[in-house]
Amino acid sequence: MTDPACIHMLKSMRCLSFAACAALLLPSPSDAQSVPGRDLLRYPLGTLAEAPALATETGDGFQNPAAIRLPTDGFIRGTVVALNTGTDRGVGAQLAAIAVGLPQRITVAFSAAHASITGISQTIEDPQPIGRDIPYSTLVLSLTGARRSLKYVTTGVAVRYRTGEVDGLRRSTIGLDGGVLAERVFGYDARFGVSSFMWGPGADDSEDASFSAAFDARVFGPDSTRQARVGFSYTFEDGPSAGYYVFTSGRYSRWIARAGVARTEAFGHHDTVLRLGLALRYARYTVGLSREESAGGFDPTYQFVLSGIFR
Repeated sequence: MTDPACIHMLKSMRCLSFAACAALLLPSPSDAQSVPGRDLLRYPLGTLAEAPALATETGDGFQNPAAIRLPTDGFIRGTVVALNTGTDRGVGAQLAAIAVGLPQRITVAFSAAHASITGISQTIEDPQPIGRDIPYSTLVLSLTGARRSLKYVTTGVAVRYRTGEVDGLRRSTIGLDGGVLAERVFGYDARFGVSSFMWGPGADDSEDASFSAAFDARVFGPDSTRQARVGFSYTFEDGPSAGYYVFTSGRYSRWIARAGVARTEAFGHHDTVLRLGLALRYARYTVGLSREESAGGFDPTYQFVLSGIFR
């Protein structure tokens, strides 16, 4: 999501343009501790208006490593995701993942996520751009494994390699993440999830790590194909940023709809946005589209998902 501090301070500029320029001016000791592009991963990539720790619709494991677990009758899953913020911010992100089921209820997966921003211009003393645009992007490669260790509990772990670039400066870091998904909590049709993102070696120095927990439960409906659920999610980072998400979802036959309100706080500023998602499950395929409103008058963020499970 958009950094609220940037929105309030720089209404007429792209928030990430300011971040990129600031990165170029940091002293060299601080540069050595920072990998460019972490802010590009604060968008809800790999979710269809879902809470990060319960983002199971696409099965890519980007938000929660435990989410890659395949059903017992599935052998392989392929997922592609595309996210776009519109021309006013110029952020685009893509994610591709493939998961394979193994014996002993184990699933392994590999994913690649890339995010970038276009239109960051170089300036000197006035807003008029000069020369070429400043490249600003990040790439995350993840190797993930998950296992259903108990009847209703799945645990997962992911090793991540992230590299970032800003104006020819490129740096990399390693992350080690974990996640847990529990179903039928206390005997009810309820789910609980916890996960980390970019935690592990190198995360503390650059404040890359974030942590999420979420809970949802069925409030009415006879079964999983006809139901309504409500839930709550909380996410915080190593830095001064945190947020919560209150959401609801419903399913009728092949159609799934979600809606929620997300509120974030960073550097003393608050922003509230609306998330909407719609998915269609047909045979072994899932097609979905989500929309997230943006604070500060920016265009909304759209995300398209296509996923398929094969025997």
